[in-house]
Amino acid sequence: MKKTIQIAQTREVLILAENITYSRVGDWYNCTWQDMKLDVICPKDRVNHAPQPCLVWICGGAFITERKDIWAPEMMYYAERGVTVALVDYRTSDKGSFPAGLVDIKSAIRYLRAHAADFCIDPERIFTMGESAGGTLSTLAGVTSGCAEFDQGEWLDYSSSVTAAIDIYGLSDLSLRAAKSDNTEAVPSWQFTAFLGNDPKTAAEKASAVNYVTKDTCPFLILHGSADDTVPIAQSEALYEKLTGCGVPADFYVIEGANHGDVLLYQDEVKALVLEFIRKF
Repeated sequence: MKKTIQIAQTREVLILAENITYSRVGDWYNCTWQDMKLDVICPKDRVNHAPQPCLVWICGGAFITERKDIWAPEMMYYAERGVTVALVDYRTSDKGSFPAGLVDIKSAIRYLRAHAADFCIDPERIFTMGESAGGTLSTLAGVTSGCAEFDQGEWLDYSSSVTAAIDIYGLSDLSLRAAKSDNTEAVPSWQFTAFLGNDPKTAAEKASAVNYVTKDTCPFLILHGSADDTVPIAQSEALYEKLTGCGVPADFYVIEGANHGDVLLYQDEVKALVLEFIRKF
């Protein structure tokens, strides 16, 4: 069969730009280098396209593992609705203790701002979002605007500040970690041994997002499952209370019955809340 048909363009055509080096960091006892990578999902027509918001996605993995592309299919929801999505690698605890991962996320944000025109990004509308350990880093990126100690490496002429941050069951107050196993506010100790390094008390203070919140902190969206048995919901409650107490715009959604990493957190109804939050700003 041969047939001529007419097709109208009804949606954006997207591309995936893979394994872009955004930074180089020391590796193997600083004897060599590791290239830090990111992927970008953006419009194919990058020349004539208007700038749009950018969502920096940060994968979780208890600070001991991560893979930037594992959630790429779920991120297509946002890319198909006018948001450039950057999927970012960061150093896990086997490569560097805190603040290594945060330093990497901030480097990636600066890179994206420096190359905004290449990926149809509006440099004034960059958001972070992450789950679990990635939620911790997303939150820290949101609250540490202007903290020069975490801006290290390349692209230092550009800001690492974000328009707003989205936290999916991340850690915000490491002082809530308790030794007793029956304490419902406790966070499993295996998540911290390598992450906090040789001075865990000092690192815990510096890695607690609640310690940086001020009236000038960017807006936040917080998502947490009511049945989370890995990161207690007390972590999100502490962040929400600190944000609202300082007058920072914050929305907090508790997903009824959802556990850590639950499929309920990735349903379109939840994604619509995220998209609405991005569009608000």
